[in-house]
Amino acid sequence: MRVAALATGALLAGASHPAGFGPLAFVSLVPLLHALLRTPSLGRAFRAGFLAGLVFFGVSFCWVLGSQVGGGLALPLAFAIGIPLLASGCGLLALALVWIARGSPRLALGAAPGLWVATEFARSQGWGLSIPWNHLGYALADQPFLVQGASIAGVYGLSAWIVAVNAGLVLLPRIRPRARFALVAALAAPLALGPGGLGDPESPESEPGADSLRVAAVQPALDERERHVPERLHANLRRLLDLTQSVLAERADVIAWPESAWERALGPSGDAFLAAIAHDLETPLVTGAWRRPDREEPGWRNAAVLATSAGRTPVVAEKVYPVPVYERAPDGPTARLLARAGLWSGRFAPGAGSAPVLLPREAGASVPIGVLVCIDASHPELARGLRLAGARLLIAIANEAGTGAWSAGLHARITRLRAVENRMPVVRVANTGPTLWIDAGGRVAASLTPGERASGSHALRLAGALPLYARIGEKAVVTSCFFTALAIGAARFFQSRRGVE
Repeated sequence: MRVAALATGALLAGASHPAGFGPLAFVSLVPLLHALLRTPSLGRAFRAGFLAGLVFFGVSFCWVLGSQVGGGLALPLAFAIGIPLLASGCGLLALALVWIARGSPRLALGAAPGLWVATEFARSQGWGLSIPWNHLGYALADQPFLVQGASIAGVYGLSAWIVAVNAGLVLLPRIRPRARFALVAALAAPLALGPGGLGDPESPESEPGADSLRVAAVQPALDERERHVPERLHANLRRLLDLTQSVLAERADVIAWPESAWERALGPSGDAFLAAIAHDLETPLVTGAWRRPDREEPGWRNAAVLATSAGRTPVVAEKVYPVPVYERAPDGPTARLLARAGLWSGRFAPGAGSAPVLLPREAGASVPIGVLVCIDASHPELARGLRLAGARLLIAIANEAGTGAWSAGLHARITRLRAVENRMPVVRVANTGPTLWIDAGGRVAASLTPGERASGSHALRLAGALPLYARIGEKAVVTSCFFTALAIGAARFFQSRRGVE
């Protein structure tokens, strides 16, 4: 039992790593599911699931321990408390599966996808742990031909499919040979949505976008320790401007700088100096900035602003989900107690959800675009909301200089899936990279070398028709998965009641 749990944890961690081992997800749960179908005691089942979760989340989040953000013991303490909490969800999942398997192993395998998706959704919410990373669906984002189904069912639908494949592999030896072909065909059906298939935006059946937008991106690779040192303000700005000047000849429709690139605090009326820069560039400029709170507001906002040559600098996005502990201001008695003890370094309040902004163009009509700040790209409902409101291209600005390449790779992969879900091109602009131009099928059309000072521009075709996922949303997918599992659990319950009678 312990070996099976360790194997599952290791395979899940390998699949979640941004090094390209994502397809391991299709077999990662097989060892644990095999062991659980032997119906051990409920206590042993919980311990096995908990152990698998400890390995999975412990390895997947070990980059936290090497981060250069925050101070003192804040992040190590968050790691020490958070990983067991996340692992407890895996323990409860294993416990539920064993209880169902005692009535019917096949029912337990049928309930596994819905139960898994329920745990992913729960830990992603603000009322949960607010940790939206390492969903199984993200493991496949580097293989666009495997994730086109996200335009129908989103990341949670992909996770359910992956768990269903694992359950199917366990079930295959237990069913008649004639039924095996039907099972394999059903599990492989989502692959029909791959390149050239029904869900591919490049296929003849899909509606193409009307035109394209050229976006220039600047990757300054500023050191985390020097980003907000007052003495480095002019040097950092000079680097941003030099890199921007090198792409001006390509006549981009908009230029994007990364998260918190603008080091002067924005007041209620914006920033006249930033507006002057945009006027000099003769090109609209999206940049991350910190917004000073108004009198009625509780704290600072990590925001994005659009500076135009007309002299305006409106805020176009605020980070809705500041990173807990490191970035989010303490907003509860426990958090304030930790802050007084020096174990909570955040000072940003959650921002309001944003709406698309009309981007003026020299040639052609204005284009509605959406902007997300860093971790907000990990919350699918925010990108979907912008798409529903009319956005035809998304700019996601980020900075992971302090958290490292592992964290940056995870966020880049997540951003690629947002493009597939909404059939909308995404430009990810990060301080140290990866900076990516992603088409509506999740393919990387262009990129800048991570870790290097660089800039570039690329044109992406704008979004066309709304996909099914954008219309129904993640809650519909999660609800259908959960109620399927609930119905199976109810069948098991009434089965046991009949046995008692």
